Amino acid sequence: MRARRFSSWALIALLFVQTACGGLLAGAEWGAPAPRHVEAGFNLFSPEQDVELGDASAGEVARQVALLRDERTDRYVQRLGEKIAAGAPGYRFPYRFVVVASPEVNAFALPGGYVFVNTGAIEAAHTEGELAGVLAHEIAHVALRHGTNQASKAYVAKTGLNILDALTGGRRTRLGQTAHSYARTLFLRFNREAEEQADLEGARLMAAAGYDPRDMASFFETLEERGGERTPEAQDDHPDPASRVALIEETLPALRLSRAPVHDTEEFRRIKARLSGRR
Repeated sequence: MRARRFSSWALIALLFVQTACGGLLAGAEWGAPAPRHVEAGFNLFSPEQDVELGDASAGEVARQVALLRDERTDRYVQRLGEKIAAGAPGYRFPYRFVVVASPEVNAFALPGGYVFVNTGAIEAAHTEGELAGVLAHEIAHVALRHGTNQASKAYVAKTGLNILDALTGGRRTRLGQTAHSYARTLFLRFNREAEEQADLEGARLMAAAGYDPRDMASFFETLEERGGERTPEAQDDHPDPASRVALIEETLPALRLSRAPVHDTEEFRRIKARLSGRR
């Protein structure tokens, strides 16, 4: 089915379901546990429609945010992103990495390959490895097609709730209220599950690109230090940073890690200094 047949609320929703915070392989040892299998879930869209939706959404995002438009920084982030995306599973999306001029420590992905990263996230990263972790997490969202997966589930759930409303004459009966409450809880869980999947797949992508997934965990610890008051995890659509660090640590034995992973580069330090000088 064509994407335009979906109601506009579903297409707008997938702009926001993927916010993040947010080589030379040694090989896993014999007898190490197999990595947790992560794969794309239920989806009413085709990968080509992911690209179509991403192109349309990226244009809208570009009109609403201030893009950095610094050629040297843009080239650096694109190269780093492409290096990590080279190991992405599934459909070969055309990954494009865009730097947003915002001090907020955040990054987000759109369906079809667009990854937006704020200058605040670049400056908050202590090393290139930490920035690689941010990009790997968002690339995983794209590869696993979480945006259109969430939109598909939301569309099915809304259709079911509309039928329930029709059957009850639109009255908020106890059954109707229970169903609506359950749907909200269900999608909160789906969001947290998507974040955990992106962390796991992002860790694998980092290892495949020659980085240490523990640098992703280190960035989450930075977020926790900067976060202050937090919503309890059960009420949040993201796992808390401590849980994310623990998840990455648990999956390390199953990954093929480089004997000499990249932690930092001179180019990353130059880019950070360049951004600091623009303030």
